[in-house]
Amino acid sequence: MDISDVHMDPTFVSKIPPLTEAEFQQLEENILEAGKIFSPIIVWDGNGAIVDGNNRYKIWLKYPSIEVKFKRLKFRDQWEAFDWMYKNQLGRRNLTDEQKTYILGKLYEARKHVHGTNQHTIERSAQNGPTTIGRISEQIAREQGVGKETVKRAGDFAKGIDIIKQYDGDLADKILSGQTDTPKSAVQYVSKTADDQKNTVIKAIRDGTPITGRKDTREAKAIALEFTDDTVTMEFTVDNLIEQMRYNSDGFINSLSNLLMDHKDISNMHSAEIASAIDVIITRRIDQIKERLRNGTHL
Repeated sequence: MDISDVHMDPTFVSKIPPLTEAEFQQLEENILEAGKIFSPIIVWDGNGAIVDGNNRYKIWLKYPSIEVKFKRLKFRDQWEAFDWMYKNQLGRRNLTDEQKTYILGKLYEARKHVHGTNQHTIERSAQNGPTTIGRISEQIAREQGVGKETVKRAGDFAKGIDIIKQYDGDLADKILSGQTDTPKSAVQYVSKTADDQKNTVIKAIRDGTPITGRKDTREAKAIALEFTDDTVTMEFTVDNLIEQMRYNSDGFINSLSNLLMDHKDISNMHSAEIASAIDVIITRRIDQIKERLRNGTHL
């Protein structure tokens, strides 16, 4: 594969919370110990920008003899690329709760642009009918197994973090890495603050002091209720569960297909053996789960 156009694009690099120095060092050590980079570096086909794998790419540039694979994906525009990138990031387990909330909010932002939708416009899809802000939050909620209000609050949290970055990048990084006790409601509040008050509010967050001096007013209480209603438990129905299973299975099947394609020579040479292994490793375990469900046995 020609990789002459592959490059790190600051537009994509800046959208994902960075690894700490210790995390990057650990990744480098793991790659050197394995002697190869297992996960392919994802590149926007026709653009060359790395959509996933910037840290792996930096390590490969440092040790070019390390084996690495590049995989190109087509995107209509940067928002569709962002959408893919954020969904991919949310499938990873090494994220803080704040980082997950931020990326969920950024996915919400990207998905609205993918559908050409904002607070005042509606795009009609031939297959899915009208695409509105409400439907987008519901769509993402089904994908991620959360409530739609959680998605909307994550959107405000992400906006707040992006604003804080403009005033104090170090504070934003500390919040995302979980190094502060800053409540999410305070970050969400930043996204609703007037421009001439943002610096004052961010300073209050940095100092750990109340973000408003109007705590006894009706307006302040309404704001507090709007942003701190994290105790509400969103109903997760059987339809939500089935939808989540579908999305998870799609991701697994794609991952398995990519693995087989990455080693297609071995896959073709030992097709019967690999098919049997899939039957043992995957199909039989699924059958066991189905049997327990049918019998009413605890999973």
